[in-house]
Amino acid sequence: MRNIWLHITLTHLRPSRNHWLHIARDAHRPTLECDICDICDIDAALAEFRDHGIDRVRMEHIARRAGLHRATVYRAFPSKDLLVTTALTVWLRRVLSGITTAVADHTDVRDRAAEGFAIALRTLRTDPLTNRILLADEGGQPFVITYGATLLAAARAFFAEQLRRADDLGDIDPDASAEIAARLSLTLLLVPDSYFSLETDEDARLFARRHLIPTAMR
Repeated sequence: MRNIWLHITLTHLRPSRNHWLHIARDAHRPTLECDICDICDIDAALAEFRDHGIDRVRMEHIARRAGLHRATVYRAFPSKDLLVTTALTVWLRRVLSGITTAVADHTDVRDRAAEGFAIALRTLRTDPLTNRILLADEGGQPFVITYGATLLAAARAFFAEQLRRADDLGDIDPDASAEIAARLSLTLLLVPDSYFSLETDEDARLFARRHLIPTAMR
């Protein structure tokens, strides 16, 4: 397992399609964690980002929180950018794992998509890390510019993989549908004020069935 996650870590700044498919396909395995956490406590990094925002956190802050020497952190992660992307990958895997478990009983592809959208929107809106990142640094714009493509690729791969698992996919293009769903979800997260009422899970399911699914799954 260590070699897999070291590969993910070291290639994260130039992610490939296979890299994101690996994350998406493993999202149903909630107990899988990266062995790199043995070297540098990823949870310490995520806690620092949650409490202070990504830009304000320095490597020594993470080392102190993890109870490690700064040199130990730098040996595992030569740059902060690499540590941030690795930590966000672990965080995103946990989020996707929760969504996968929640929609597991839905066999119809459209029901699965509607439920997954509702859970994803609620989870990301209420997650302390997401709120901290988006509230800090000019409403999250620097974060989106720097890491948005990375997380969008992971979300797209995850949505596409979920669609491929459905029995009644028909002639739906899973990659195209996943791209539309991921981008729309990102805009709703960044700009929550909307013509549509999305305050509750049922609101989100209704929006998905009436607008998202007909648009994405043509």
